[in-house]
Amino acid sequence: MKRMGKFLNGRIALAAVVAALLGAAVSAPPARADTVLFNPTGGGFGGTQTGNIFSVSSFQYSNGNAIAAGEITAINNFLAGSGPTTFQYIFQSALKQVNGSNTLGNVVNIGSNLPVPPGPAQGDITIQNSGGTQLVNTLTEIILRGTVTEQVVGVTTSGGNTVVTFALAGTQVANSVTLAVQASGTANESTGAGFSGGTAILTGAVIPTGFGSTFTASFSNPATGTGSPTSPVTFDQYSQTGYSSPWGTQRTVSGTGSENFQVAVSSVNGSYFQTAPSVIGLSFNPTSISVPYGQEPPATSFWTGVAASVGTLGAVNGNFVVANGALGTNVEYQTTATNNFFVPEPSTIAMAPISMGFISLAGLWMRRRRNAH
Repeated sequence: MKRMGKFLNGRIALAAVVAALLGAAVSAPPARADTVLFNPTGGGFGGTQTGNIFSVSSFQYSNGNAIAAGEITAINNFLAGSGPTTFQYIFQSALKQVNGSNTLGNVVNIGSNLPVPPGPAQGDITIQNSGGTQLVNTLTEIILRGTVTEQVVGVTTSGGNTVVTFALAGTQVANSVTLAVQASGTANESTGAGFSGGTAILTGAVIPTGFGSTFTASFSNPATGTGSPTSPVTFDQYSQTGYSSPWGTQRTVSGTGSENFQVAVSSVNGSYFQTAPSVIGLSFNPTSISVPYGQEPPATSFWTGVAASVGTLGAVNGNFVVANGALGTNVEYQTTATNNFFVPEPSTIAMAPISMGFISLAGLWMRRRRNAH
């Protein structure tokens, strides 16, 4: 993976990500969006489920959170020429919208899942007819969570900026992507609670194909401009009635970026996804990342148990420059995500070295964007 970003004194300019993972090649899904049959109630695909079955082209996810645990340490170790250069990227969010059609004209609606706190009726997945009358309330929500090991593999300097190149680490400490269903109101983006459980409806792992990322800081002056390490902005700028930020005076750099994943899916729940054809492509594209936070509260913990405290983020979130504040080890991002579905052609399926345990093939594209402030 190669990610590029601009940081003070040329510490990080822009990065785009190219990858190699697990030593196994898996054919990429076709570069076209397809549809899959999806039943948000988990009722399967029998004749009595006609009103609940949707031909789905994409999913859209609520604003969420991601943390690159150990990213700052990894970059500085690479610059120093010693020490571990790997870090763990961890993400979590909730399904917001299902984009698809129904033969009866029904639609899927998902209530807002507010983080302060999510009430028991918020985030419910419901089915309505074309007139807006509710037909089904599942009283459930669907969450997305995942993690993958990345590695710093290059640093170059140009015009005072530094290009840092990342790849998927050859040895994966943890590599998983999961969609899970659970009672609505369980997940809370502010505390980070409620993203580790639920019943999995799709699982898989990141593969080498199509892994990419970009980051570009957006402060006006690379040395002293607003959003630079020497002139950071408030980290948590989320505002909503009833929300009280736990982040105090935590500061951050600002910028924009993107990241692309593809995932080989190891299992799907046949009550939610129809499994024919035997290989399904799933692309999460994009995952936008914002720093500072504005549309979502920064999570204070993650589903893997990683704590996103002031201590781990350092004085300035995203600061890699020792001279400009005490460095942390992690970088935290606000995220959004959208996925498209792809169904490979039979020839693609035959060529892909997928084990019998892999029911389907999915592509996960994640884009990280740090917004200027």
